[in-house]
Amino acid sequence: MKNLKKVIIALFPMIILSSCSQKNFIEQGTPLNKEKVRNIVEGSTTESQMITLFGEPTNRKKINSNEKQWTYKYIKKSSTSHIIIGETQYNIIEGTLDVIISKGVVTWFNYDEEHKQKKW
Repeated sequence: MKNLKKVIIALFPMIILSSCSQKNFIEQGTPLNKEKVRNIVEGSTTESQMITLFGEPTNRKKINSNEKQWTYKYIKKSSTSHIIIGETQYNIIEGTLDVIISKGVVTWFNYDEEHKQKKW
């Protein structure tokens, strides 16, 4: 009987902590990935093709009368949090696609993707 009490006392905090967990999922922006970005051809891909591929950009900036810069940003985060001890794990994918468009055609682009992961 004493051993059963010790087992129950030892398990009780673990049960309480595990029941206080919450899964979170956040996704913002247009999903970006290397496969989609490979469809961009400098000197050939048009503004309308960019919108078909990626939708409206997150940010538009006029560089001069002929050129503009479009930026697409994407973030996807899944995590697990515990009420008492905070966030215990996460997986984050962040992507940024910068595009220079001159006279309606992509003349330059750069894609960066970063993966962050924490497991506790």
